[in-house]
Amino acid sequence: MAPSPFKDGTYLLVTALACAGASWLAFAYFGEAVFYGLFGLSWLALSLDNVRLRRQLRKLQDGQAP
Repeated sequence: MAPSPFKDGTYLLVTALACAGASWLAFAYFGEAVFYGLFGLSWLALSLDNVRLRRQLRKLQDGQAP
């Protein structure tokens, strides 16, 4: 089934409105503390990705396929 430009645009608009609403609610309820939460989440995601990449590098150095 071919993608419909109208459907894609509609889904994109709905997603953008949902994200804008969620961010407005977060800032209205938590204020500037949202930045600390986002920083913590980013730090956690980067740390987990670093662990994953180190394991993959160790496997490649040992001669195993990923």
